Amino acid sequence: MTKEFKISDIESFKDVMRVLHCPIRWDIIEVLKSGPKSSEEIFQKVTEIKENSSENVCEGQCEAGHPKDLKKQKAKLYYHLRELNSIGIIDLDEYRPSESGRAPEKVWKLNLEKVTINFMK
Repeated sequence: MTKEFKISDIESFKDVMRVLHCPIRWDIIEVLKSGPKSSEEIFQKVTEIKENSSENVCEGQCEAGHPKDLKKQKAKLYYHLRELNSIGIIDLDEYRPSESGRAPEKVWKLNLEKVTINFMK
């Protein structure tokens, strides 16, 4: 699926730019390219990516999602998942029963193949 954002709808455009500015969110997108993953699987993969990266800190609104801090708190990952979900880039695929008997775990999927920004309309 493709989603088009028109520059004339400045609020939608601002939302897209706000959500996509953060390197951790691009890592989440990269992880989900291979198929749906649980929140725990995404957390593990993104943590591995960040441990092997010399990437700079995101200096935008998601400063709470500093790559070095992500390993310490999963809540920061959920923040990034919600942000990506808010503009439709990822979507909740299903709930998977938890192996530990806790609440079911969310499984996320990549919802868009392409995002287009139309500067002319």
